[in-house]
Amino acid sequence: MKNEKNQLVNNSSPPNEVILSGSLFIPSPDILKKYNSVLPGLANRLVAQAEQQTSHRIFMERRLLNSNILKSLLGLLFGFFIGVLGVGGGLYLTYAGFNVIGIIFSSATLVSLVMSFVYGSQSRRYKTGVTGEIPDS
Repeated sequence: MKNEKNQLVNNSSPPNEVILSGSLFIPSPDILKKYNSVLPGLANRLVAQAEQQTSHRIFMERRLLNSNILKSLLGLLFGFFIGVLGVGGGLYLTYAGFNVIGIIFSSATLVSLVMSFVYGSQSRRYKTGVTGEIPDS
């Protein structure tokens, strides 16, 4: 269905059809000529507005992608620091003579990190579906 949206309408289509280019609806050249006859330069303004909208959409998608990359990186870094502090704290407690508490502290840290990883993997798999493709928004 997505491929059908991005295809251009055949050239043998009636002159009053709208051409679909990417995700923008651009009127056929005959309709653009009629717009220009009503108000000179209107067709250029419509096309310029479509180009501006495309540029804005691309900018916003790039911004969203960069923020997702940053969130992922920060999540990895904070997870690493939490793991190091939890396991290191447990080892220190074990070394200091609190064997049971140290083992529980280290184990709880490792179990929570593994559970977080498994939950994150399952939620990503659920969002992308069984095939691994990203669903249409």
